[in-house]
Amino acid sequence: MPEIYDQVGGPDGMRAAVTVFYNRVVADEELSRWFEGVDLERLKAHQRAFLAAAFGGPQLFSGRSLHDAHAGLEITDAAFDRIVMTLLTSLADLGVPNDAVVGVGERLERARGDIVGAEG
Repeated sequence: MPEIYDQVGGPDGMRAAVTVFYNRVVADEELSRWFEGVDLERLKAHQRAFLAAAFGGPQLFSGRSLHDAHAGLEITDAAFDRIVMTLLTSLADLGVPNDAVVGVGERLERARGDIVGAEG
């Protein structure tokens, strides 16, 4: 099976997916609060590198661990679920094959414990 990175469309697909994803996140009243005051262009570049590495593409990511990057943000399970669904919907809307979208969801679910830090 091809790597998810290739199924997403390589670097161009990753750029489109991250752009669509963050446009939706900052427009979402329930999610946008976590991104207030954040340099979105920097975050998008960081996210592209992280997702590329996580999905079998180039290993260019050199940032903090998921746990360290999300520590203190008080992210809830509900917010995690909503942001994952936003990403999966963004990928599907861009024409990423369903098996790749499912694979992304499975990989993100394994990261839940490193990202969620609040009850509710």
